[in-house]
Amino acid sequence: MARYITFRLFGLIPVLLIISLLVFLVTALIPGNAAMIIAGEEATREDIKKAEIALGLDKPIHQRYIWWMGEIVQGDLGNSWLSKKPVLDDILHALPVTLELTILGLGLGTLIAFPVGVISALSHGRTLDKVMFGVLLTSISVPAFWSALMLILLFSLWLRVLPPSGYVPLAEDILGNLERMILPVVSVGAFQAGVNARFVRSGMLEVLGQDYIRTARSKGLLERHVVIGHAFKNMLIPVVTFLGLQLGGLLGGLVITEEVFALPGIGRLALNAVFNRDIPVIQGVVLVVAVAYVLINLLVDVLYAFLNPRIRYGHGQ
Repeated sequence: MARYITFRLFGLIPVLLIISLLVFLVTALIPGNAAMIIAGEEATREDIKKAEIALGLDKPIHQRYIWWMGEIVQGDLGNSWLSKKPVLDDILHALPVTLELTILGLGLGTLIAFPVGVISALSHGRTLDKVMFGVLLTSISVPAFWSALMLILLFSLWLRVLPPSGYVPLAEDILGNLERMILPVVSVGAFQAGVNARFVRSGMLEVLGQDYIRTARSKGLLERHVVIGHAFKNMLIPVVTFLGLQLGGLLGGLVITEEVFALPGIGRLALNAVFNRDIPVIQGVVLVVAVAYVLINLLVDVLYAFLNPRIRYGHGQ
């Protein structure tokens, strides 16, 4: 296992280099002149030229990439062109918000998805299965911004039981944090529940159709032992893969939710940076999210060995 993890970590180096190159090229080729935005609307050509020199935009793109990579290797993502603060500080300030929303939202969705998906699979073709499938399809089809606005309308404006937006750090006020996180977590969790439950349902149906399940039933095992001891455990492997991909995707995919609920997370930070053409912030956010996504995939691969002892990792696998 240790050899496998070491091999995979070394294998991540070229992947991360390619990611960094793509991130830099995409952000460097964004239309428009960032120096004009930084210099201001009333800036002269000389002011714009000075801004370009200060930002390093007067240098060839390959020199800018090499300099940027040299800074990243030292743990420096640069400074924001607007706030002048280190990009890493902005990301570290926003990351806990997104992590909390991601973990709680995915956790809520998963807690709902597993029993619903399993029950739906066990009642395949019956009325209960059709009703559950319809509800799941509805939860997936509802746009994220619409569900978020409906939650605010119901619980904040009509019932007045929860604040509509804002964020309080968990370390400062636990109750205040939970009050403001309930609605965004439910908004994210409802969608994730629908997606995950459909995946659990299809995975469970596939496993229940295997020969070893029919053999276990023919031996007279109780249905709960067949489901829990055989089917459920084998169904977990593809589901864990899917959840790992979702976890990585949510880290950079909660822009709408964070904007609607005014949460100072990674998505909102990136959105504001795009509007203001704050290239260092955009590069830093995309790079951090991409690296996190790659590392999560590695963690999922390692979890395979614990979920299925038959899997053995070799050096070259």
